[in-house]
Amino acid sequence: MRVLLATLAVLAVATTAIEADSKARIVCYFSNWAVYRPGVGRYGIEDIPVDMCTHIIYSFIGVTEKSNEVLIIDPELDVEKSGFRNFTALRKSHPDVKFMVAVGGWAEGGSKYSHMVAQKQTRMSFIRSVVDFLKKYDFDGLDLDWEYPGAADRGGSFSDKDRFLYLVQELKRAFFRAGRGWELTAAVPLANFRLMEGYHVPDLCQELDAIHVMSYDLRGNWAGFADVHSPLYKRPHDQWAYEKLNVNDGLALWEEKGCPSNKLVVGIPFYGRSFTLSAGNNNYGLGTYINKEAGGGDPAPYTNATGFWAYYEICTEVDKDGSGWTKKWDEQGKCPYAYKGTQWVGYEDPRSVEIKMNWIKQKGYLGAMTWAIDMDDFKGLCGDENPLMKLLHKHMSSYTVPPPRTGNTTPTPEWARPPSTPSDSSEGAPIPTTTAKPTTTARPTTAKPSTTKAPQVSIDEDDNDIAVRPEPPKAPEAPEETAEVEVPEAPEHPTENEVDNPDICNSEEDYVADKKKCDKYWRCVNGEGVQFTCQPGTVFNIKLNVCDWPDNANRDDCQP
Repeated sequence: MRVLLATLAVLAVATTAIEADSKARIVCYFSNWAVYRPGVGRYGIEDIPVDMCTHIIYSFIGVTEKSNEVLIIDPELDVEKSGFRNFTALRKSHPDVKFMVAVGGWAEGGSKYSHMVAQKQTRMSFIRSVVDFLKKYDFDGLDLDWEYPGAADRGGSFSDKDRFLYLVQELKRAFFRAGRGWELTAAVPLANFRLMEGYHVPDLCQELDAIHVMSYDLRGNWAGFADVHSPLYKRPHDQWAYEKLNVNDGLALWEEKGCPSNKLVVGIPFYGRSFTLSAGNNNYGLGTYINKEAGGGDPAPYTNATGFWAYYEICTEVDKDGSGWTKKWDEQGKCPYAYKGTQWVGYEDPRSVEIKMNWIKQKGYLGAMTWAIDMDDFKGLCGDENPLMKLLHKHMSSYTVPPPRTGNTTPTPEWARPPSTPSDSSEGAPIPTTTAKPTTTARPTTAKPSTTKAPQVSIDEDDNDIAVRPEPPKAPEAPEETAEVEVPEAPEHPTENEVDNPDICNSEEDYVADKKKCDKYWRCVNGEGVQFTCQPGTVFNIKLNVCDWPDNANRDDCQP
């Protein structure tokens, strides 16, 4: 009993500390491959301005194809040359800074992550390897950079949305069991269609310590026109899908979907997106025509990537006397751009970064993050060293984060609540839990357990697997001093399934295929046996535990 009370006390203190902590975050992503850049572009651990960051994130590790465990992408650099250990050793001289590691990134793709989260067993393989990895190399936490859950164009599945949340919940419990105070964060997009595909926003924001919004790469060669890629506000030429694809509207969308403002960290790019204009095009304005087949602007000398220039490559070229470049300012988007001949680049500079820092403070967000510190003018080629990082530190180090705003959130209806993943013996010892007072106006997430077994219900899935469900009867309102609610009584499931699945919640399997219908399967959700229905034309794949095309599922045993 004493152990239980002590654990509850620790949880209560931790919750209070999180609510009371008003220190702004300055999150610095460090790309380990920057050490391979030539000449003055080479950037190593010794170049990191540790004093200017509250969190530094080593990027990246990955996921193995078959075993679903941590993949060390560059073992020679990270292990043989002690990249990981040299990085976390910086804590000795900077004990107040968090040294984390990011898993994922664009180059990792999405299919491996979709496969990893598909089953509890594979998620636990990954989680156990993460815990071992963090302990071995002494990191302070993990940043999830899966790009993106539910994205069909990235190898994702429409069931990723729920399972990404399961992964976060299970990682959080594993981190608590480890008892080392590890943080769990995520790098996320701001496009509405991406959020609809893969992110249960209110639930993720409750579980994660911070949300790193990738408020950049909002335009690029793929769009078919030249533009700045991190506009702060909507411009007159922004139409259709681009109308609200800007930093201000994107962060507002996260709030509207249920994320507290004091959980959101705003991304600032220390690089530009470049373009090659169409031959003979003398219009250099925002939205002008490009030669899309070129793939972007010419590669710069150090990053050597088409359509991508580090800030120090831009300033040394554009700001040089007699360079022939013309520099302009996006009055509405609050970003600079420049052009010369057929080359065009949109980027951030000290003026635009200062505007964004003041905007962050005005909005009450948690802080700023950058991708990436190795692309600032760290050698002082154009003037002071690290001019952009100095602006982040200047504004965020003296800024106190206010409590979250109210009234900005559209509450998630009860029927749209995702099921949570219950803890079981495969995760380790049970964790005593307390109900924390919610920080937003969104619905509470802890349900009071029922003393009697709840009847089983049937649920139809839409594109996001479990996003549309029948609205249950309203529960009695809970007292103000507690966030607990009664579980509403669910309607009985169809009688045809009573014999097939009498007690799903006593099964050792996380997913159980229906014995009569190939397009249905069962899960235990909050103590209830729940039947799910796949999208029309798809069936339940018993090997991957996802709804899939019939040709992939190999289900000859029954008819959909």
